[in-house]
Amino acid sequence: MTLTFRRRPARAGTPTPADRRQGAVNATMAPIAIGQILASVESMTIGRLYRRDNLLRGVSARGARVGTLRHRLLTVLDSPTTPQILAAVNLVSATALLLGRNRRPVQIASNVVIGLCNRLNEIRTPYGRDGADQMTAVITQYRSLSALIPDAARSDDLFLRAVNYQAALSYFVSGISKAFGSSWVQGDALGEIVRTQAYGGGPAARLLRDRPRLARLLTWSTPLWEASFPLIYLLPERWGRRALWGVKGFHVAVAAVMELPRFVWGFTGSHGAVGYALSRHRLPSSNVERVVLTATAAVALTAGTYAAAQRAQDRDRRAGLKGSVLLELEDGVVEYRHVPPTDPAVDADTAPVVILEAGLGNALDAWAWVADGVSRSAHVLAYHRRGYGRTTSSADPGRAVEALVRTVGSSGPLIAVSHSIGLLVLAGHAGGQVDGRAFAGIVLVDGTDPDLFDADRADRRRVGTYLQSQAHTMFAALSGVYNFAPNAVARQTRYEPDQQNGTLQFIFAPRNVYRATREYFELPTAGAIDALREVPVRYLVASEENAAQQESLARKLAAEHRLVPASSHRSVIGFRENAAQVVSVIEEALDRVR
Repeated sequence: MTLTFRRRPARAGTPTPADRRQGAVNATMAPIAIGQILASVESMTIGRLYRRDNLLRGVSARGARVGTLRHRLLTVLDSPTTPQILAAVNLVSATALLLGRNRRPVQIASNVVIGLCNRLNEIRTPYGRDGADQMTAVITQYRSLSALIPDAARSDDLFLRAVNYQAALSYFVSGISKAFGSSWVQGDALGEIVRTQAYGGGPAARLLRDRPRLARLLTWSTPLWEASFPLIYLLPERWGRRALWGVKGFHVAVAAVMELPRFVWGFTGSHGAVGYALSRHRLPSSNVERVVLTATAAVALTAGTYAAAQRAQDRDRRAGLKGSVLLELEDGVVEYRHVPPTDPAVDADTAPVVILEAGLGNALDAWAWVADGVSRSAHVLAYHRRGYGRTTSSADPGRAVEALVRTVGSSGPLIAVSHSIGLLVLAGHAGGQVDGRAFAGIVLVDGTDPDLFDADRADRRRVGTYLQSQAHTMFAALSGVYNFAPNAVARQTRYEPDQQNGTLQFIFAPRNVYRATREYFELPTAGAIDALREVPVRYLVASEENAAQQESLARKLAAEHRLVPASSHRSVIGFRENAAQVVSVIEEALDRVR
């Protein structure tokens, strides 16, 4: 016996799937048509500007060889009259598109012509396009390509899905990029826009200039809602459509503030496809959008979980036989690594002690190549400051270093080596006594200039840039993307496999990212130069990336200056060949203090 199920007939007045699909196509095409009509009229009314030697002039023929067919064609395209012709053709096509409701062949043909005209304009003058122009180009191109599918229903369905994905991706990426932008992080972006001559003349712009708190609130809220846009697919359809109307309102407000009447149409054109996706649960096919969003969330969760496991594995490695050691203090422990002299001819009881002070957010593993070279004739101590790694003690660096030096038991001279912002840490205790001894020498590797650092922290934009980079690092840490995508740490370090992975996992540990952010603002600079100048033997090793800056710092410190060619701020100790040159400078300092 075979059971058959019949689909319940649609009630009178209930739109069929085909009606919904065509309605979504119409809702997508109408804003695009209006935007193109406005753009065409605008181009046709500024013909005199195309004849001037300004940004609107054609430049496509510059790269073509004179006398060739390509050069002749591009010269015609660069003509001042060509934009007028293209605008007229575009106007006719956009009008046909607007009037071609429910006429699929008319819509497809109009999109092909509009896409071709816009592409020729882009070739003629390859700049000046905003996000709305780019979204319009995407929609017209998707419509043209999807028309190659013979089945109309599948063609329209694929077109709407593609535009929907593009819209969701555009909003999300825009929000994430703004969240990493210094002016957006500080809340200054919108205020800066309405103060410009180009966009600050309208009444809405003046309103925001007079209300800086409102401008700041809108600046912060914009990347938040944009990055959250994909969540619209998890809402019930009614609430999703209300949220979509809120997005339309945002675009209208932006157009009003910046006095760009055609700005709104490209983005709202994509909303027809988004609305189609929101109603997919009423259609006979599966809701692919929700599946994609769920899969994306699953991938992100898996990557984040994998990253957390990798960081836990690295902590276990450092706790192993070849890893670090914990020194107990009154209020917690300090994680460190001590390498005694490897040369049997060196007396460990009188050998020099070299203390390595890491840069901002860096692991003690970052000193691996340097420690390996220096440990032939000296004790080497590397440690994690408070808040980093497995260190739980709140002891300041000076007290932690003194406790570590006592564990070594050597009476030899003390040498401090710092990298980057470790210079400021070192300055905090370099002028004092450590276990009854003063530092005999210092080697500063690509050190942070206190004066420049003060200027950076006093500049809101530079602080915003730093917060932007830290937000990016935190995002990479939580999502685990650093394990799969190229990053600056991996490019500028080449340690042994265990140490390479350890350095990477340490820098992208959320706790260490947070601590580095706090340390950036907490480190004092007052008297740093004077404190370092009290040390008798002073060397400064510069990366080529910061050569000029480091030469100036060396003069302030009256320090001997060395340059490591073809090195960057991180690779100066992260590449074996560069670290070998740093080691030679440290050994030179050791020879002078013995």
